[in-house]
Amino acid sequence: MDWNSDKSVRLSKFCVYLFMALLVILCAGAPWIFRWLIAVRAMDLKESLPYFLISTYTVAVPAAAALIDLRQLLRNIGAGDVFIEKNVAILRRLSWYCIAAGLICLVSAVYYMPFLLLAAAAAFVGLILRVVKNVFAEAVRLKTENDFTI
Repeated sequence: MDWNSDKSVRLSKFCVYLFMALLVILCAGAPWIFRWLIAVRAMDLKESLPYFLISTYTVAVPAAAALIDLRQLLRNIGAGDVFIEKNVAILRRLSWYCIAAGLICLVSAVYYMPFLLLAAAAAFVGLILRVVKNVFAEAVRLKTENDFTI
């Protein structure tokens, strides 16, 4: 199979839509999922079910926003618009969504410590996205400067 950038963008779009569907399923099934998790793990967290639900639904907001922005970023890239200000803005927002999710997970670690790992992972991805955003911003600047050079 001949792999190219067009197929890669299509695969990425498929993954974004898959994660959108999984997010909807998670939000719809959260009460049952966390009841099952608490029962299976035999954790003394029965009174924490409302906190799990609050954390899940709160973190779903930046997650959904990130998926929507990722879809737009992939559309731009698929259309050949890579180094544009719009993509820099999308990458900036994506980094903030990750940081927001990380903060929500950090607060959630008060009642369930494994959320600390998610908080660290989200913050790290947010940092990586900030670096990529800075690279894109510099590429946009160079492209703009080059476009005005004869």
